[in-house]
Amino acid sequence: MSNAPDPRDMSALVADCAACAGLCCVAPGFDAGGDFAFDKRALAPCRHLGPDNLCRIHETLEDQGFPGCARFDCKGAGPYVMRHVFPRKRWRKDRETLEAIAEAYRRMRAICDMIELFRVAEKLPLSPAQETARQGMLDRLLPDPAWTADTLAQAEATGILSDARAVLSSFRDAATRG
Repeated sequence: MSNAPDPRDMSALVADCAACAGLCCVAPGFDAGGDFAFDKRALAPCRHLGPDNLCRIHETLEDQGFPGCARFDCKGAGPYVMRHVFPRKRWRKDRETLEAIAEAYRRMRAICDMIELFRVAEKLPLSPAQETARQGMLDRLLPDPAWTADTLAQAEATGILSDARAVLSSFRDAATRG
């Protein structure tokens, strides 16, 4: 029996900063404004990110001008990437690794957004065919074996998100019923 986390375990797709590597504080860039107190370029660690890859001001984000960070939820993309796609990899001393991890994180965030929508769709009065399509799409969004950097890139290139949107669109009638 393996101790490796199950890549299909949707309950594990939750934000877990301790299981990540500060990806949300490194990968995206942001501009100073109502959501962020200062500019940060993409792939640059936020000045509040500690050496342990945890935010040093997490408890006071809004008070310090970071309501965008306080509201952010990676939906488990960061922990998934660090557990499955780049296990045992660290980004702090290797720019190439950082770029690869950040790209996988970007792709996985989009997939996690779709997974969330397919979870919500489970509550709809779907027909048996629609439920089969929902399950089939979830199987594609959370494959076993787990995503790799290459399979994430390939899935994006071949239109997995467009396919997912098409399946979701087919649920419109169920969403407007009763």
